[in-house]
Amino acid sequence: MIEIMVVVAIIGVLSAVLFVSFSDARANARDSVRQADLKQLQLAIELYKAQNGRYPEQGCGGGTHWTGPGTHPSAWGNVTDCPEYIAGLVPDFIAVLPTDPSFENELGRGFMYNTDLAGTRYKVMIHQTVESKHVLNYNNEFARCRQNYGTVFCGSTPQFNTYAIYSQGAEAW
Repeated sequence: MIEIMVVVAIIGVLSAVLFVSFSDARANARDSVRQADLKQLQLAIELYKAQNGRYPEQGCGGGTHWTGPGTHPSAWGNVTDCPEYIAGLVPDFIAVLPTDPSFENELGRGFMYNTDLAGTRYKVMIHQTVESKHVLNYNNEFARCRQNYGTVFCGSTPQFNTYAIYSQGAEAW
């Protein structure tokens, strides 16, 4: 009986260690998906601009407000909840607009898109969903702001759990 209890205890400890290891691997994989989705979206947005002479507008009549497929607080300037949050990209430039693999339906998290009225600049963020591949400095390609805007507009440290892509001129947005 003691031997069986020892074996069960060892199996329990090994299971706990493996569960933690696999949880970290899954978080890394979700962050890799987020980064790949942003790069794919960036390419689609730039292709749209090359063909149309401007960046795409927000979907669902967003005007100059942030749009996204999830639930966002009004503190973001009346964020519109919109599955087609970037108008005109699907299906010609991208098959489907990406959504966050885990947090899209949580308040203030997930994909958000904004552009100015003239379509000369844009910004896409995956807001507060990064799990393990954090943005640790402003030189990170997915930093919400750039180095030269860091302390003036964005604080002394980057927002570590948000990825962003944007056009020139939208760095401090």
